[in-house]
Parts: sequence; structure tokens; C-alpha cells
Amino acid sequence: MASSSAISACVVCRNEADKLAPCLASLRWVDEIVLLDLESDDESAVLAREAGARVIAHPAVPIVEAVRNVVADAATGEWVLVADPDERVSPGLAAELRRVAARPEIDAVIVPRMNLDFGHAPSSPLQRYEPQLRMYRRAAVRWPTFPNALPQVPMERVARVAARDELTLVHDRNRSIPEAIDRVRRYAPAQAQAMIDAGEVFTARRMARTLGEKLYRHFVVSRALRDGVPGLMRAGLLVAFHFYVWAAFWHLSGAGRTPADDALLRRTDRLLALLRVPHLWRDRK
Repeated sequence: MASSSAISACVVCRNEADKLAPCLASLRWVDEIVLLDLESDDESAVLAREAGARVIAHPAVPIVEAVRNVVADAATGEWVLVADPDERVSPGLAAELRRVAARPEIDAVIVPRMNLDFGHAPSSPLQRYEPQLRMYRRAAVRWPTFPNALPQVPMERVARVAARDELTLVHDRNRSIPEAIDRVRRYAPAQAQAMIDAGEVFTARRMARTLGEKLYRHFVVSRALRDGVPGLMRAGLLVAFHFYVWAAFWHLSGAGRTPADDALLRRTDRLLALLRVPHLWRDRK
């Protein structure tokens, strides 16, 4: 019978042998590693077995949220630690999670995730210490299937790890532009379809409000430009991702055109016209 504080690290993987070794090495302290392999045709499963993981084969799915519960159900520990192949647990975080797992009043743990893009760490706490619920009691919590969603747990049952560099879950989010584009390709249509399934209706006004909020958050609140070109690229990619979600939402909703949307966009065009400086746009011969 598993200990009441036993921790199972659950990893979902498809063709990520180039990322997997650091992730698995950072999980050596857990009681077991369970890797759900989504029909990889590289060495992912081999590397996982060599690292001591129990590998379970599963048909490929476009996003991991669809199978988070599948891999958790295969675990034996009281606690599930969710880790992706491009993430690694810092030693300080590992020790902290061990301590929290012994607390009977806690059902879930929120950890600070440090998102690295193109090898650069952000200075803004919003990206450097992004709060992520990543460990939970298997009997008390189920993972939502909505893309990029996190479980909802009563706050009195949640522990929060301090936002410090030595306690982070390090996330090599975008190592290259092709990786960033692949993430958009997989997640944007899935998130758009989930919005439709939830009964949401596309309007240009809602899209503009959401994109404006994301622009403000990632450029202004996060002060992205303090981090130079890496900060600019990080913020731009994050805002672009949400644009593609809404583009997919519009297209999957029928790619229609409504009088209300047209009226809003025409008003916006008139406002933008005030910014035009004619002599800057003249053709030069």
C-alpha cells in the first residue's frame, strides 16, 4: 500500500526525447515516475524506461489536458506531481514539495513556474514566478480537460510555495520559433473549440477586449521591454497566441460577418485614421 505522502510524477510525452532527460533527472526524488507515451516514434519511451519510469502507451492526442487524468489514474502515489517534458523541478522545490506532502490539511500545491523563452529568464514576476497548481492529492482532485485550464480547489486546502528562484519549476517554454508555432497550431484550435463547446459566442468586441487585456498585461504590466529583444519576443508571442485562439474561434463559429462587428471595426478604423501622417506614406520615386 502506498504511503500517505508518496508522490507520483506524471509526465505526458510525444516525440520529446530531446527535452526529456533533464526533466526525468529532476524527478529522481519522487516515489515513482509514470510516463504516458503518445505514440512517440523517437527514443522518448526508451529514455523514460532507462530513467526508471513506468511507461504506458496511449493513442496520440493534440493537447495534454485530454489525458492528464489517464496518467494520474495509473499512478499509485497519494500525490500526483504534474510535469511536462520541457519542465524540470529545482532541488529546492523538490524538498519543499516533500514537506507539503506530509500535511494532511492540504489537497493541492501551487508552485512558481519560471518560463524561459529562447534561453532567457524574464525579470517580471508574472512570468518568472507564474503560479501553477502542479501537485495534488489523487483522490481529491481531477484535472479539467479545457485547454490550459487548472483544477479548482478550495483555497483553504491549497498550499503556495514561496516565489523564489530556488523554488521554481523551470519551464523551457519556447526554445525556437518552430516550437512556438507548433504550440499555437496544437492549442489554439483546441481552445477555440472548447469555448464553442462551453456555449461562448464570438463577437469582435469580446475579441478586442481580450486582446487588449493581454497586450496590457504582457507589455505594460510585465514591462516586457526591460528585458530587451527577448522580452519583446516573449510578450509578442503570448499576445499572438491569443489572437490565433480568437481567429480559430471565429473560423470554427462559421467565419461569419455581422452588422455589430462591422460597425465596431468601422469606428475603430475612423479612430486609426486620425493617426495617419500622409507624408510618411507617400510613394517615393
